[in-house]
Amino acid sequence: MKSNLYVALFFLALSAGSDAQQAPQHVDALIASPDIYSLLLENEHIRMLEYLIEPGEKEAWHTHPPKAIYVASGGKLRITTEDGDSFVVDEKTGDTAWMNAVGRHFGENIGSTPIRIVLMEVKSLANATFEEASSPE
Repeated sequence: MKSNLYVALFFLALSAGSDAQQAPQHVDALIASPDIYSLLLENEHIRMLEYLIEPGEKEAWHTHPPKAIYVASGGKLRITTEDGDSFVVDEKTGDTAWMNAVGRHFGENIGSTPIRIVLMEVKSLANATFEEASSPE
């Protein structure tokens, strides 16, 4: 089952525009919001992060390299994109998804429960363009 947030962010990545031919300028979420993202595991192949955002919390602007995600505890997020658009997603506990690189955005927990998502970034794809990384079949 795909996560609503990551399906929406997939379309955001596809609409990145003319810069799609160049590697995106990544803003590391772990550095941008160290109070919300924490490092669980890192080696030469992957980096695994935990995303834990409390009700009312907002993260800093950041991007994501290609990754797999698992929603450990769901809730409602408002996502705001670099162009000022925003949308609400309802993350469901147990959802999983694969996502290509995602452009600059931030999220805010607008629900009443903490949201916890585990992200597994693939290091060999860290500099992929938005369209280059594809879903494994």
